[in-house]
Amino acid sequence: MRSFKGYKTTFVLALLVPLAISVEAFAADSQKDVAASSVQSVSFNSINKPQIPDLSFKQIMRAFYGSQLTRGYIDDEELSKMPHIGLGQKDEEGLDTVALMHPVVSYVNMDREPRFLIIIEKIQVNKDGLVISCHACTATADLYSFKKMPNGKFQLVSRTPKEPSFSGSWGRVGLDGKEISANIRPLGKNLVGSVFTNGYTGTGETSLWWEALHLPEDNFINSYGIGDAGGDNSGNHEEDSPLHFSYEVKLSVLNNGAPYYPIRLTYTGDKPTENYDRIVDANFSEVVNFDPIEKKYK
Repeated sequence: MRSFKGYKTTFVLALLVPLAISVEAFAADSQKDVAASSVQSVSFNSINKPQIPDLSFKQIMRAFYGSQLTRGYIDDEELSKMPHIGLGQKDEEGLDTVALMHPVVSYVNMDREPRFLIIIEKIQVNKDGLVISCHACTATADLYSFKKMPNGKFQLVSRTPKEPSFSGSWGRVGLDGKEISANIRPLGKNLVGSVFTNGYTGTGETSLWWEALHLPEDNFINSYGIGDAGGDNSGNHEEDSPLHFSYEVKLSVLNNGAPYYPIRLTYTGDKPTENYDRIVDANFSEVVNFDPIEKKYK
């Protein structure tokens, strides 16, 4: 018969083995996180940060798109008023890419230093210059932030990565310079950004969501979905119908001194459940946090 001491030793080993495995797994995950952060930092630090004489369309396009520039034509009265030019060759479907420059957005960073945000939207047009537009069609954009140097030139501070992803529809990207400018605020201890809504309307229903544009100076510029911003189905049902719903979601940034501030979403009204099996009162709040490893609010 085994002694009590033997049982005790076996029990301790049984506890220590999985603990050791857990510690090893945690260490491995931590190393992965550090490695991912390091790779991203190296990638950002390796980007070219030119100085240009001014922030004109001419200088921006020459500095970042020099070899791609071609003639560009847009058969759209409003879009043709924006500075624009063709980029690259036709794609496999015979469509051209046209770059549009939005008005410069001025803001200040966390040190109250002036910064300038450039938005270059890239849309697709057919041989007649018509924008390829459908509900699911979107465009993309390159964003650049600059600072003014003592010599009077403008130096790049940060930019979007090579293949940024933005919301959009009807052939356009969901970035509005005026809305971005109006909602610039601190989003972290050393981070300035902007929060704004995007959305779509289809088959009588409107859906909105919140997004955050991060404007860091030690990493890439990017946009991230925050969460629901509201919706209604007024196009399908009258307000007094049991099937009608309408709700809104207000956003507040919680300054807690962290690298990325939490964000509170407060719901009011009535909304459908996730699987749309019923409509319920929506009077509650939830807090989401930015995960710098997964690059998303959750």
